[in-house]
Amino acid sequence: MTLLFFEGLSTLSIASKSLIVVIVSGFMPLTALTFFYFMMPNKEREYSKALKEMGIGSSRTVRDTLSPAKYILPVGFAFLICFFAITFFMFASEFTIGLKESLFLEGASFGEGGVGLMRKSLSVLSWAFMGSFIWSSQNIIRRLIAYDLSPNVYYSAGIRIILAASVALAFSFFLSRDASASFGLLNTLPVIAFLTGMFPERIMQYLINFYKNFVNPDDLNEKELSLYRIEGMSMQHKERLQEMGIDNAQNLATASLTELLIETPFGARQLLDWIGQAKLLCYAKNDIDNLRSVGIRTVFDLCKGGKTREALREISDSVGINTPLLQVVFNQIMDDEGIRSLHRFQHRLNSPSSPTDEVVVPDSAEIPESYG
Repeated sequence: MTLLFFEGLSTLSIASKSLIVVIVSGFMPLTALTFFYFMMPNKEREYSKALKEMGIGSSRTVRDTLSPAKYILPVGFAFLICFFAITFFMFASEFTIGLKESLFLEGASFGEGGVGLMRKSLSVLSWAFMGSFIWSSQNIIRRLIAYDLSPNVYYSAGIRIILAASVALAFSFFLSRDASASFGLLNTLPVIAFLTGMFPERIMQYLINFYKNFVNPDDLNEKELSLYRIEGMSMQHKERLQEMGIDNAQNLATASLTELLIETPFGARQLLDWIGQAKLLCYAKNDIDNLRSVGIRTVFDLCKGGKTREALREISDSVGINTPLLQVVFNQIMDDEGIRSLHRFQHRLNSPSSPTDEVVVPDSAEIPESYG
């Protein structure tokens, strides 16, 4: 398979190979230019509309966060990785002439693996690159269409290619440890390498589980403050928020609303609902499901209706929550100016035609929690 792959590449003309190199490596800067010239105006209009509907006055603009200068390094990083990778694989027949011993390509068989093992490793790297590049390209196109092409997307694409190639190569060494037991998998190694490029985390998790005596992975799904405990939070949503350093409900509860509006594709209503849920989860933790059973999903639901002590006692009795605990949580929520501000924003979104006073949001990095 390895020989056929490299021989197939060698039949292409130099002009054809060079054209493929230009197309693949030029994809990254081309999408960045498309975003600025065609998608940025739409992003700015949607952001301004959301602020107007919530009654927020802020001089912070989309271009303050997504300025062209911030894309130079990440786009250049992804471009160089793609350029060197695709150049090597398109001209592999020239580069692989006279292969010598390589610790990277032979692994634990260094000095014993020979040219055959190194060619197999190069094939694994090539298919892993193809898988990771296709996945990253799809992700970039999807983010481009959603007006969500932030600079870290290109850093993520470059790191994903490196991670996929490394994991695929390590997995090939893992399979080679017992050739008789993994003969079937070895025959489909290019397919496995390609899938590793598409889903490197899953193969890495498989290896971690296999060597669990050495590595004890932390299962985020079982944590009290996991993002998966937020209703409406999918795996894609969770991964997108993690790009911004939001790994759990506490991070989401204290995140800046205006920053999330600028740097993510999520609408104001969706973000306010998630933040409201996250704040309640931080207070209630394991009692969150009990509160949801009576329709209290967010901190805003506790703010509604001017709930009295008797009403709180009835809620606690019906769901089995300690009454003093619920009273303390309620008092903390009602005393939180940030929650009251977010509640007002949510009300304005649901009733945009009602007359409201504009709330001015400070521009500095120290935006108070009251504004998300």
